[in-house]
Order: sequence, then C-alpha cells, then structure tokens
Amino acid sequence: MKYLLCIFLCVLSFSGTARALSIVRDTEVEGILNSYARKIFAAAGLDPANAEVVLINDNTINAFVAGGQTIFVHTGLITNATSVDDVVFVLSHETGHIVGGHVVRGIEQMKNAQSTALISTVLGGLVAVAGGRPDAGMAVMMGGQGSALGLYLSYRQVEESSADRTAVDIMHKTGYSLMGFSNTMRQIQLTERLNASQEAGAYLNTHPVTKDRIRDMERFTANAKPPHYDAPFEMAKAKLIGFLYTPKKTREIYKEETLPGKYALAIALYRDKKIAQSLQKIDELIALQPDNPFFYELKGQFLFETGRVDEAAKVYEKAVKLLPRAPLIRLALGQALSESEQKQAPEKAVFHLSRVVTQDAYIPEAWRLLAIAYGKNKNIPMADYAMAEYYQLIGNTKESRRLAQRALKGVNPGTPAYLHLQDILATSQNKK
Repeated sequence: MKYLLCIFLCVLSFSGTARALSIVRDTEVEGILNSYARKIFAAAGLDPANAEVVLINDNTINAFVAGGQTIFVHTGLITNATSVDDVVFVLSHETGHIVGGHVVRGIEQMKNAQSTALISTVLGGLVAVAGGRPDAGMAVMMGGQGSALGLYLSYRQVEESSADRTAVDIMHKTGYSLMGFSNTMRQIQLTERLNASQEAGAYLNTHPVTKDRIRDMERFTANAKPPHYDAPFEMAKAKLIGFLYTPKKTREIYKEETLPGKYALAIALYRDKKIAQSLQKIDELIALQPDNPFFYELKGQFLFETGRVDEAAKVYEKAVKLLPRAPLIRLALGQALSESEQKQAPEKAVFHLSRVVTQDAYIPEAWRLLAIAYGKNKNIPMADYAMAEYYQLIGNTKESRRLAQRALKGVNPGTPAYLHLQDILATSQNKK
C-alpha cells in the first residue's frame, strides 16, 4: 500500500491536547470527497476553491474541523456508509461548524470555562484558609468547576444543533437525501449502545443526545427523498474496504460481481498473495473501463511491489497520461523509473518527479526520490538541493542547511532551485 493508500502520521493539537493521527493519501478517494466538499461549500456561501477534505485512518464514524476550512473525515464514515448521502450530510454538518465559526468561538468558550474553574479554585482556597473549613473550600472548588464544564458542554450542544440545521439547508440546495442524516444517526445509536468507552462518553457530552437530534430533525426527514446511488463513491468505498479490512471480511461484504465488488476483491486477492488472480481481476476491470486511471494505478502498484518494476512503469505511464494532474500517481511512476535499469529511466524519473514537486511541494518522499534520480544522472548539486528540501520538510533544519550550502556552489544562479536554496538558508537562519 505504498502509494495507492499512502498512510502517515501527523499530530494535531486541540486545546492543548496533542493527538496523533494516521492520514490516508489516495488520489481517487480524495478527489471524490473534495468534489462533494466543493458543492457543499458553494451551497453554504463559501469559496469552493478552499474546500479540502483530509482522510484519517480510523474505523469510527466521525468527522471534525480543527480551524480553517479543512474537514477531517474518518475512513469509518466511508466504509460504514449506506449511501453517499450519509457522507454528504456529515460533510455538510462540519461545514455548518465552519460557517458558524464554531472552532474559534469554542476555543473562547473553553478559555472562559477554564477561567471560571480557576476563579472557583482560588475562592475555594480562600474559604478553606480564612474560615478553617477545608470541606467548604472543596465544595466551592468542585461546584465552580462543574458549573464551568456544564456551561461549556451546553454551548457545544447548541453548536451541534446549529450545524445540523445548516446541513439540512445545504442538503436541500445540493439535492442530496436527508436519509443520510437518519442512516448516520442509526449507526451512531448502535455505537452508543455497544461502546461505553470514555471516548464515546466525551462524544455524548459534546453532542446533543442522538435520540434528541433525531427528534429535532424528524420534520425534515419525514418525507426525505430516497438515497442516491453514486458510482464513484461506491468505488472509493470498495477500495478503502479492500485495503483496510481483512481479505476475509472484504469477501464477506462483496460477494456479487459488481464493479465495486471486482475492485475490492482484486485488492483482497493481492493481500492474500494471490497475485496472478488479482492481476486477472484488474485486467477485467480495465476491459470494462479502459479509460479509468485508477485501475492502471492499482495494477502498477501490484506489479511494482512484486518486483516487476519495468512493467509497473509502463502501466503507471498510462495512468499518468489519463490523469496528468495527479501528483501521487506520478510519484509512483517516478519511483518505478528510479528503480528501473532501463537506460533512459533516470532521465525520465527526473522529469516526472520534478513535475510532482511542482504540483505538490509538500511531499517529502517526492524530494527524496528526486534526489536519487538526480544522483543517477550525475547531477550532484541538484541532488543536494532535492535532499535539502526533503530534510526541511521532515524538520531536520541542520542537515537541510548543510546540503543547501553545498548545493549553492554548483547550482546555476538565478534558477528556481538557486532561489529556493536561498529561501531554505533564510528560513533556517530565522529558526535559529
């Protein structure tokens, strides 16, 4: 799963609490989710160009915003969805938080709650010391802290209800079915009954009780139109299930020979190390949709990971030709070319990997592979430049600065690489 489903860790901080997240990168899934987000943003009066969805590798049904206009979606929301409407409703709900500025206001409410709790603690201490009554002082402290928490949680529940109402408006404008709300709430109700963990308790404290949300929304969902069948969504769901579920579980879900079923089963066969059968299944998919770049991407990945590098490069070239503005697919092609023994492969690798970093300069692996390709082309100054960019992205400022200084001696002045090297040195100096 090196590039098709590229998973890496990052850390987000919420109100001072750091939380490690596994982020999934996949061109097909990201493209589909972002297409929904752009429609939703337009309906909400936001700029569709700012819509961005980030996929988190977590099997729970959840999504959140953390400031800005990026929506974080758990893979579990996709894999457990009964239709595309479920996902569109959740994206619309989170967009409601963005429109309402709830994240920024929530931080202020948290600060207010913390201030109230702090004042109560100080007053409780004064009562205990001045009156010689530790028990009375403790009562003041606990009472004040409970009140502060209650005010904050009450505020959060109002926000959640507000986001639900905004989502209803967006769903009406975009034409999706409010059955998406009903289906999602049923899934959450089931989770509530099965999961009595602390995390579930925290969710219930900050969201209106699910049955209350359903009651409040009944007048909107009573005559909801039937759910939609969205072929691209079903394909994205099948891909995630194929990669994230066990092969056995995937086969239990996809028994029929539908297009999504073939997609998921091709992945399950590969993960079961049945390579020939897997490739045969992918070829069946290609025969059905010869212009689908993601089928070629999948085949290229399986060929590359089983050591058939040159074959993989040819298949990836087909995928890139069909979808030229997909940096992750071009990155996979660049790696295959970097490892190929073909005479022109290093030169082609430089070309494609240079395009990748032009399209998306924040993929560390692309810079590392570009450095290797430059090295094979005997262009050591540019190899040093690419590695300087790589080390800067992963946070190794010292090594980035060392390589940038060395690269400047051989890179032509006035070129984009030369200017970027100067930026690296200036940035590292500022950090110092």
